Amino acid sequence: MSDEEEGPMAVVAIDFGTTYSGYAFSLQSQFQNDPTKIYAFINWIPATGGMISPKTPTSLLLKPNKEFYKFGYDAEDKYAELALDGEHHEYYFFRRFKMLLHRNPNLSRDTKIADAGGKELPARDVFAHGISYLKKHAVEQMKLQGYDLEEWDIRWVLTVPAIWTEPAKQFMREAAQKADITNDQLLIALEPEAASLFCRYIPDATGADVFKSDSKYMVIDLGGGTADITVHKVDNDGTLRELHRATGGAWGGTKVDAAYEQFFIDIVGEDVWEEFGLNHGGDYLEIFREFELKKRTVKEKMESKIVIKVPLTLRMLFEKMKPTSFQDAVKKNEIYFQKISPISDKIKIDPELVQGFFRDPLDKLIEHLQGVLLKENVRGTKTFLLVGGFAESPIVQETLREKFPHIRLITPAEAGLTVLKGAVIFGHKPLSIGSRISHLTIGIAVSKPFIDSHHPPAKRLETASGIMCKDIFYKYIECDESVEHGSVQSVPFSMGRGSTVSRVRVYSSSEKDPVFVTDEGCRQLGEMIINVGNIEGASDRVSVGLSFGKTELTVEAREKTSGQVFRAKFDFLNN
Repeated sequence: MSDEEEGPMAVVAIDFGTTYSGYAFSLQSQFQNDPTKIYAFINWIPATGGMISPKTPTSLLLKPNKEFYKFGYDAEDKYAELALDGEHHEYYFFRRFKMLLHRNPNLSRDTKIADAGGKELPARDVFAHGISYLKKHAVEQMKLQGYDLEEWDIRWVLTVPAIWTEPAKQFMREAAQKADITNDQLLIALEPEAASLFCRYIPDATGADVFKSDSKYMVIDLGGGTADITVHKVDNDGTLRELHRATGGAWGGTKVDAAYEQFFIDIVGEDVWEEFGLNHGGDYLEIFREFELKKRTVKEKMESKIVIKVPLTLRMLFEKMKPTSFQDAVKKNEIYFQKISPISDKIKIDPELVQGFFRDPLDKLIEHLQGVLLKENVRGTKTFLLVGGFAESPIVQETLREKFPHIRLITPAEAGLTVLKGAVIFGHKPLSIGSRISHLTIGIAVSKPFIDSHHPPAKRLETASGIMCKDIFYKYIECDESVEHGSVQSVPFSMGRGSTVSRVRVYSSSEKDPVFVTDEGCRQLGEMIINVGNIEGASDRVSVGLSFGKTELTVEAREKTSGQVFRAKFDFLNN
C-alpha cells in the first residue's frame, strides 16, 4: 500500500511503548469530516483497581510451552496470582522490553530477550505476541462498534521513536509481519512527527500562530523509555519540514522508576531485592503501580511528604535475610538518614528526595534542549510542544517553564495519547511531512580503478575488470542534509564482468565525508542481493537507488538494458 494510493477504509495505529501500549483508529469517512474524530480504547483496568488507564502496561505472559497467555494488566495480574502460589517459574513474563531496540548495535533476528526469571526467548517473537494482541483487540473493538472490515481494508500504523536506527525500525516491521500484518498494509510513524500532526488540529493547543506558515516549534516527546526531540517548520502548503534531525536519549519516565527502585535497593540490599522480585512478583509489581500514581503528584515545589506502602513480604524477607529489623534499617540508613522514616507498614519520604528521582532525566533533557536551541536552523523557536506520558508530570512541566521562561510551553490534554492519535492521522495522510533531516551520511561500498599514488596498498584488489580500489564510500546523502519526502538518488553500479549476482553493501557514517567504508565511525546498515540472471540480455551494470525522506530508508535496483526493476532484498538485520 503506497503513499500515493487512495486512502484505506480505516486506519489503526498501535503505540507499542516502553511502559504502556495502546491503539486508536478511525474510518476514512470520519477522517474526511473531522480528522480528530479518533477512537482510542482507554478503559484498561487492573484487577486490583485503583486506576483506569488510557493504555495498558507493556507486559507479556507466555505459557510454559511459549504460547501466548496474557498481555497488559491481565499479564501482570495473572503473573502476580501465579507467583502467590509459587507457580510462576515455568511461565515467561516480560515487562518493559522495548528499550532492547534502543541503540543496540548488535540487533539481529537472532537477538534474544530475558524474562523476569532470566529465561531467554527470541526478541522478535516477544514483540510479535504483543503487537498481535493489540491488533486483535482493535479488530474486536471495531466489530463491537459495527465496523466489520476485511483485513485489506485496514492500514496499520506502528509508532517508533524518531531517534531509532534503521535496523530497529526493520525489526519492528518484521515483528508486525510475524503478527500477521502484511508488509504493504503497514506504515511506520515517527512518534514526535505523529504528535505534531495531531496537535495541529486541536483548538486548545494551536494558539494564534503556532502552526501558521513559516512558524517553527520544537516537539518534545517524553515517553516511558526515551525523550524524542525534533523541530518543525510549517511550509506554505501546510506540510511540515524538519529543521533539525531528531535527537534525544533514554531520559523517559522509566528513569524515574529506576531511581525509585534503587532507593529500595539502598535500603534492603541487592540480594534481598533480587529474591523479592523473583519470588514475590505480584508485590513487586504493586510497588511500581502505587508509585505510578504517586509520581503524578510530584511538583517542583511541594511540602507534603510522600507516603508509600511496603509489602509485608518484602519486610519479612528482609528480616529473614538480614540481622536487623526493617524499621531499624529505614531509620538508620546512611544514604537517606533523616530523609525517610518508617510508620507501621509504610515509609514517609521527604519531598526533596522524591524530586531527586526526577533529576537525572530532567537534567539531561534540559542540557540537550539548550544545545539544540543554539543550532542555527533552530534559533527563533518560541514554542515547545510537550507530549507523551511523561509530559503529563507536573514537575516536568514546571521545570521546563522555569528553565525556558521565554518559550511558550503547550501540553495538550491527554498528552499520553497525542502520539497515538497523530499516528492515525499520519496513516490517512502520510505525505503530511514534506521533508526530513538525515541523521547520518548514507552511502554504498564501491570499487574504483586503483591509483598507486592515491589509494592505500591495503585496498588494492585484482578483479576480472582490472586492478581496483575496494571499500570506497560512495556518498548518497550527507548527515544533517534536508531531503524531500520520497526523493530517490541513484548511482550506476558495476556487478563485475560476467556476473549476474552481486552484493550491494549500504553503510552509514556520523562523519560528513568518509573516504572508505572501513573508516572509524562507519557501520554497515545492511545489504541488498542483486540477481539479474533471469533477465534476458542483462548487462553487468545496474542502477541502485536509495529512497530518502520517508520514515524508513528503502532501496531499488534497476537493470539498465531492459529498464526492469527486479525484486531485491534489502536487509538491515544481518544475522
